[in-house]
Amino acid sequence: MTRFLPPLRTILPAEHGAWFMLGFPMVLGLLLRPSLAGAALAVAALAFFLSRPPLRRYLNGQRDPVQTRALVLLGGAAVAFGFATLLLSNFRFLIPLALISPLVGLALRADLDRAVRTLTVEMAAQGAFAGLAAAILVAGGDSPAQAGRAWLFVTLVGAANLAHVRRILGHAHQLEAAELARRGIPVHILHALLLGCSALLLAPRGLAGLLWTGWTVLLYLRALVPYRPIPARTLGWREGGLSVMSVLLLWRALS
Repeated sequence: MTRFLPPLRTILPAEHGAWFMLGFPMVLGLLLRPSLAGAALAVAALAFFLSRPPLRRYLNGQRDPVQTRALVLLGGAAVAFGFATLLLSNFRFLIPLALISPLVGLALRADLDRAVRTLTVEMAAQGAFAGLAAAILVAGGDSPAQAGRAWLFVTLVGAANLAHVRRILGHAHQLEAAELARRGIPVHILHALLLGCSALLLAPRGLAGLLWTGWTVLLYLRALVPYRPIPARTLGWREGGLSVMSVLLLWRALS
């Protein structure tokens, strides 16, 4: 960027999945309950998200002044917009953030340590990201029940997709059949939970809920299709496209 700030490529995450994990709950929350407080919270979350790479370098002893300035600026933006959220709303949005703080801590620790990304760690990160949707809704004045439903479905959708993609990558890396079978178990469990919760909580709410529940059936059927080789980048964009469709359908179902 400049001598004052580091190049964007050193701040922006390379993984498509990380962007969708953040974007899904952020967009859903703002669609369901648009508000200045929610928008400020979304910007604070984005700044916090982007501060991870410079924070990791700083804690690992790479005290590059340019990266340190980026950390200070992004951290300051996160605090400033978080404070703006408090001024525009009230303290209640802090409750869902406090509830997901253990998940945030687990995901951050794994990220900073460059630990192997197990499904457990990735699901913790997904649950943490999903809490952003709940916090945006509460900041905009929505009820705790609606915020809880948004958190539940964002977590289940993301976790089911993570399990599905991990199994596909296992096939691509030619893992042993026993390992592939183990990776298939959470695929079935998480998709079944998503489908069951959709049928129980959203399908009775009308046509939009029925459409969403039908969509979860299609997501499950997609996960059951036999493996075919596919480039990683193509897989990422395909799953991202499905996530866009999911957020639109879930928005209507929860509205």
